[in-house]
Amino acid sequence: MIELLVVIAIIAILAAILFPVFAQAKAAAKTISTLSNLKQVGTSGQIYLADYDDVVHPHRFSNATAVPAISNAGYYFYLEPYMKNRQLVWDTARGVATDTSSNNYAWTQATSITLNRNGWSSWETLNTFVRSYRVASAQEDIADRAAYIVTSRTDAPSLGYDFTSDEAACPVTVSPNTVANTRLQRAYLGSKFHKDKIVTSFGDSHAKSVPNQSVMTYHTTVAAAEQCAGYNDPQFIPPAINHKFWGTWYDATK
Repeated sequence: MIELLVVIAIIAILAAILFPVFAQAKAAAKTISTLSNLKQVGTSGQIYLADYDDVVHPHRFSNATAVPAISNAGYYFYLEPYMKNRQLVWDTARGVATDTSSNNYAWTQATSITLNRNGWSSWETLNTFVRSYRVASAQEDIADRAAYIVTSRTDAPSLGYDFTSDEAACPVTVSPNTVANTRLQRAYLGSKFHKDKIVTSFGDSHAKSVPNQSVMTYHTTVAAAEQCAGYNDPQFIPPAINHKFWGTWYDATK
């Protein structure tokens, strides 16, 4: 009887040691799988560039005369001819979190692999906010520019967004799921599924995980975060974010 108890105790000790190791290995494997998805998304974006005179695809598409009608489809609509796999725009750590069968593409607004809209896809003029789409070869530091990243929602963690922006460089880290301004939180919450790393595909299509605090500034209040994001500036220019990573919303090349 004593021998059996000793064996059971040894098994319990080994389980306590090995289960966390297995959990970490499983999480690492999901991050690797998500990196593979991001690499394929980035490669599809590069093929799109070759077909469209080096202009980056838009973030939204609508066609009221299509059957079924398409309203505000996300960026995936433009890349589907090159991907042909709707599962690739989802973070493996959370899986495909909605029905992707609909050809009205409404589901593309909730993908957990997300386009960096104002830093990679497009830019806007100061004061007038006229949007134009970027020429990839004109971009500075293309290998450091986030093109697609993993995101998450405050109210539905398994889902993400069709686009993010440089505001995501300024998250609120105190009660982050209660922040109404979701643009501040999108990348930060997504990184929580990958050990505080932003899983990213860059402008040259390579993919890697980037530690949060190397490209973000943490804040304890929404007011401080919005100050960081440029909300208090007359021209909405963020004062001190990592422009190499996030891009510059008001500059066609940065």
